[in-house]
Amino acid sequence: MTEKDAAVETEGAILPRTAERKATDGGQPAVSAVRRTRESIWLVFGAASAVLLVIALLKAAAFGGNAPGHLRVFGSFWASGWAAAHGQNPFGVYPLTWAFHDPHHAGLIVDRNLNPPSMLPFFQALAWLSPDTAARVWTMASALLWIGSGGLLVWAYRDRIQHRQIIWFLLAQAVFNTLWLGQNYALFVALAVGAWLLLERDRTLPAGICLGLLAATKPNYGLWILLLFFCGRRKAAMVAAATAAVFCLLPVALYGPGIYLEWMRTVAADPHWFLPNDISVAGVLSRFGHHLLGVALAALLLAGTCAFVVWKRPSLRNTSGIALSVGILASPLAWYHYAMLLAGPLLSERWGILLSLALLVFMLHVPGLAYFGVVCFVAAYFFRRAAVERPAPAA
Repeated sequence: MTEKDAAVETEGAILPRTAERKATDGGQPAVSAVRRTRESIWLVFGAASAVLLVIALLKAAAFGGNAPGHLRVFGSFWASGWAAAHGQNPFGVYPLTWAFHDPHHAGLIVDRNLNPPSMLPFFQALAWLSPDTAARVWTMASALLWIGSGGLLVWAYRDRIQHRQIIWFLLAQAVFNTLWLGQNYALFVALAVGAWLLLERDRTLPAGICLGLLAATKPNYGLWILLLFFCGRRKAAMVAAATAAVFCLLPVALYGPGIYLEWMRTVAADPHWFLPNDISVAGVLSRFGHHLLGVALAALLLAGTCAFVVWKRPSLRNTSGIALSVGILASPLAWYHYAMLLAGPLLSERWGILLSLALLVFMLHVPGLAYFGVVCFVAAYFFRRAAVERPAPAA
């Protein structure tokens, strides 16, 4: 390691290179530079958080009114929770289920709730409020979850996080679209960030619980649990698997054994792949008329990823980055918003120019194929890093 690349430790922090270049024998200029860097980081975080809160307030206010579909996706969630509370099919179509027209598809699109049954108790709780009130509460809660997750990341990596990384996490197009739709992605981002930070600190039990909750509510992230087991993080993986199993069985106790059959039937009959924001391999190839090829490639990607991790036993960062990116690409259905769950592994190290330019795409409103390309790039980035590092020691 050269002197230029060596980290300078001052007051328990690793100095960024700008501060390192200013270091002297006494160290005082370096200390001052670090303090100024930290202050500017928190100023950027505060400004971006303020922008996000203002956007959330505007989005929350827009949920009022009687226009059909004014609640958008949240209307489908609320209707699902109401149906679950009244003994009806929570995956059916109800007056508040969002229906809309899309230029990529002829006819009316009915956006049923496709979340797994483990989300139903949460939707049922929201259904105790009036639809408009619940939508406003959830919009503001989503913004606060996002800001809180960002605050944890900034605090954890305050010695090296970049301004561009903070802005990307808080002000990406995916964040605004989540609020506009009334989606529940902020919850998944918070669970992913919590699991990542706890895993980094070897807090096995709480990390496993966060990861298990994430896998129970978004089954494609069960891949993260599996790869952690393969790379040697077996205790955390077993806690996560047990947590996911408990929360997946809870709906059976609450709603009966047929609830998963209803969910699978609804998912199978709902071809969301025609929407360009589905960036899974199967979804992208299905839009080009090659559905079976997409499914086959997704299965091959999953098998190859597991074999690679067993062989190389990558570090926690690279294993998690691979799991989160492949979990998007190999999923039967994955929206571009899922890329924000990669924030933990991505923000834990400084970005170079190439990675920064690639992730800039998520700040823009572009065709779904561009988001798909960026997630492929990020997956390749973590695979490449894992290929050249030394295998992790056995647990």
